[in-house]
Amino acid sequence: MATRLLMDEEPLVILPSLAATIGLNESIVLQQLHYWLERSNHIHEGYKWVYNTYEEWQEQFPFWSISTIRRIINKLEEKGLIIVSNFNKSKIDKTKWYRIDYEKLTQFEQTTVQNDTSTAQNEQTTDEIDSPSAQNEQSICSKWTDEALNLNRPIPENTTEITTEKKEEVEEARVRENPFAFFEQNGFGTIGGYISEKISTWIDDTSETLVLEAMKIAVENGVKTWKYVETILRDWVDKGYQTVEQVHAAQKAFKEQQSKKRNGSSTNRKKAVRTEVIPDWLNTDYSQYEQKAETDQEALERKRRELEERLKKYRNDD
Repeated sequence: MATRLLMDEEPLVILPSLAATIGLNESIVLQQLHYWLERSNHIHEGYKWVYNTYEEWQEQFPFWSISTIRRIINKLEEKGLIIVSNFNKSKIDKTKWYRIDYEKLTQFEQTTVQNDTSTAQNEQTTDEIDSPSAQNEQSICSKWTDEALNLNRPIPENTTEITTEKKEEVEEARVRENPFAFFEQNGFGTIGGYISEKISTWIDDTSETLVLEAMKIAVENGVKTWKYVETILRDWVDKGYQTVEQVHAAQKAFKEQQSKKRNGSSTNRKKAVRTEVIPDWLNTDYSQYEQKAETDQEALERKRRELEERLKKYRNDD
């Protein structure tokens, strides 16, 4: 289906109108998907489809992490612009298939055109109303002169607004920390395809901030292995923690409880003290992870490569 928001040319070339309509990152992925759909021979349910793993998408978008690509595709899916399905013959093959909902994209296009027309009309009306007449032109120029004289005066401070904006910027920067970069920069090792997919899955199941917090705890405890990070994350999921704030509150409550317990013992108080099971990630034998981490990761990476080879061969035979 033809639409003037997409073009059949070189990949990674997008129209500004498309970027303005759905977002820059989303438009890059959508244009690339359209490029491959035009060349696809895979027909299902009356539509052309293409299939790719997130690693294969990253080969086309090397400037993004797998987590970013996953997030962009999810946004396009939420907007209804792409349809995701699975036409793999093997049940263990989780490779996703994609197509564009061109009718939905046309609706976006029409809505954008209507909004642009309405905005242009409003601007024209505003210009007509605000246009100075010959009678009040001298008065307006006089006001401009007064305002020019005030340019050197200090601008009134709006401390509350500025402080709030800076806090929001700091919070946004914290949220946007990259778990993948943190993994490699803090001594966990080089990220292979298997570990990358595991990190992405945990980000989807929890959040980037929780995965980062688990990695930071692993660094503080001197156990820089992904297996230990997963132990922490599983414990948080079991306890229902969904934010870093909840984790910090639980840690604080645990420390206070331990402190009260020690104080009660030293003063020989016989008061019953409420006890709580120590989280697994606070009472773990670190040595087993240190000794086996590298071997386990190599074995998993080897199995992953073997599975990918079988799947590619299976597709080629199709």
